[in-house]
Amino acid sequence: MPPILAIVILYGLGLTASMQVGLIGPIAPDLRAGFGLSQAEFGLVASLITAAGALTAIPTGVWAARAGLRKSLVLGCVMMITGATIFATANVSTLLYVGRLVTSIGYLLIVVGAPSWMAGFNNPKLVAMAMSIWGTFIPVGIALGNWVSAAMVVWLDWRLAVGACTLPILILLPFLAMMENPPTPTVRKSLTVGVMGVLKSRPALKVALTFSAFAGATSAALAFMPAMMVDNLDIGIALAAGIIGTTAIAGNIVGSIGAGMALGRQIPGRSILVIFLPVMAAAIGTLFISNNMMLSLVALVIFNIGQGAVAGTCFALLPGIAKGGLSMPALQGMLAQFAEIFVVIVPPLTGAMIDHNGWTGAAGILAGFYFTGFLISALKSPMRRATA
Repeated sequence: MPPILAIVILYGLGLTASMQVGLIGPIAPDLRAGFGLSQAEFGLVASLITAAGALTAIPTGVWAARAGLRKSLVLGCVMMITGATIFATANVSTLLYVGRLVTSIGYLLIVVGAPSWMAGFNNPKLVAMAMSIWGTFIPVGIALGNWVSAAMVVWLDWRLAVGACTLPILILLPFLAMMENPPTPTVRKSLTVGVMGVLKSRPALKVALTFSAFAGATSAALAFMPAMMVDNLDIGIALAAGIIGTTAIAGNIVGSIGAGMALGRQIPGRSILVIFLPVMAAAIGTLFISNNMMLSLVALVIFNIGQGAVAGTCFALLPGIAKGGLSMPALQGMLAQFAEIFVVIVPPLTGAMIDHNGWTGAAGILAGFYFTGFLISALKSPMRRATA
């Protein structure tokens, strides 16, 4: 199979995983009404997609490297289908939580295994291109999930929205079985050695902590954004999802490509993060308190450009860090675990702030997490440039 086709398949798996995050915003009103959920309880439903990663992502990355990336990805696809089925057929809120927990296992295996497979290509230029593309899988997948979910909710039912956002897995799974196995590492580290190796790396820790603050805030922002726009701008859920999805795809592509070009010109990744994280804090704060359509659109575009720049930079830094003798799956697991701890925590906190202080409370807490990411990235400890 040509490497380009392999990249398309792996990226498609990543998009489908992120669609599980994006689908939750448009169905929020139906879930809250049907199951009697508070904003904080809905925030927990949204955040549980990354619960498995919050607990086990680093050891899962080490296990994936030892067991084989194909096996881990196939298992991830099966778990995602199973979790979506439980969630879509739930008749009590407990099953909503169970379904999201099972889905989170599949999500974790895909987001660890797919980029690690890409990083194993022999052509360094192909690796650089693949990782740059992978840097957009979260926002683009979330945008697609928003679009599909909103359309299904308007015309059909929220349960069918869950199924529609999981359907690509069934299409991609046979192609995954046809792909040539990536090279197996010649040195197969034990679980303890693999975990401790990435935890002792200061550049890896810095990237992971920066990305975690960013990811937690972004997950919460996108989960509540459709409902916020409906309330603040007096528009329908389908229009809100369309605006969010369109600006997310366009803005993230611009931000990711721009960050890649900057890194290619030897601009340090730290500089990119220091610029864009406070910009994102200002943009999200403005967006969640604005009642003006034009101001909201400008803030949303700026926010999405920042997403692409920050995510693309963090992912692009990992192959350079891995050249220091670290396992790429373990590094991906570290990035996922640190991020997903925040993704589990931040949406319920944001929901609680909305319950007590409305959308202004959400603006404050989300901006605070982006600014925290800025403070971490601004520290003058080593952060390697992307060398690919």
